[in-house]
Amino acid sequence: MTAVSTEEPVRSAQRQPEGGAALASGAHDRDGSLEAGFDEPIRFRVQGDPEAPPVAVLGGISADRICNRWWHPVVGPEGALDSDRHRLISIDWMTGGSGVDTREHARALSAVLDHLQVDRLAALVGASYGAMVGLAFAAEYQARVGRLIAISGAHRSTPAATARRLVQREIVRFAIKEGRGDRGVALARALALTTYRPAEVFDRRFYDENPDLVVSALASYLDYNGHVFAQACGAERYLALSESLDRHRVDVDAIKCPVDLVGMPSDDLVPLDQLRQLAGMVGFRCRLHVVDSPYGHDAFLKSPELINPLLERLLDNCREAVDEIA
Repeated sequence: MTAVSTEEPVRSAQRQPEGGAALASGAHDRDGSLEAGFDEPIRFRVQGDPEAPPVAVLGGISADRICNRWWHPVVGPEGALDSDRHRLISIDWMTGGSGVDTREHARALSAVLDHLQVDRLAALVGASYGAMVGLAFAAEYQARVGRLIAISGAHRSTPAATARRLVQREIVRFAIKEGRGDRGVALARALALTTYRPAEVFDRRFYDENPDLVVSALASYLDYNGHVFAQACGAERYLALSESLDRHRVDVDAIKCPVDLVGMPSDDLVPLDQLRQLAGMVGFRCRLHVVDSPYGHDAFLKSPELINPLLERLLDNCREAVDEIA
């Protein structure tokens, strides 16, 4: 299989992520597009010194290759994933053709590593859908990852999570028939937001003695976030990635690298009981870290003060292992 790629330096010196903090681009940062036999090019980004330990960073279905935009401040000078200490490698999710799934994205990441002449990742850090892809990668490419850190992701979808996504996809398909695919995505995303965080978070933020104010505030919040998401994610893309989540399965016995699972008691989409089951299946190579964040499935985004110290410690172990090998 012949791979054809184009690469260019990241030219914008500053980016404005959600929250307003400026994101600086380093001298070694590169965007690339790789033709590697898939239905669409693989878009990837590399940040950091080529001599630093390579670490893949993968996020949820709304994430892209610009990991310091969607995961600021975990990715950045003040975070655990600092491109001064790691060579960060990220990809965009593919959605073209039929049958896209987590194994397909694992193969895409492997193709990017081949292109970059990276034989083995020091670590793969994945959150949500990225954790699922990370598990698929660790099972398919046992020799190519030194440690997997999987946050809020498991070896399969739960029936409850699949049921929710079935409803969301029906909303999108109905909207497509009405010529309002973007509105369908916005509504599906709004519904999804109610599953990412527990009821207590909504109570603290939106409760008021006046029910009209509760309805008004919730409607504004859901409409705004749904609209923003729909601007970046088309209907067909949403359907493809949603279906990929539900088709996800991993041969756990094939995973041979050390695995750190990270879960939250408040996460209803990937419950701790499922992660405990996965940890038992992986066996002695696996550790489960419980993060007591109130933000449920969104904890990796909303609780950097808890995620950063844990990642720092886990990635320090990776750097020590790389130093011993060197």
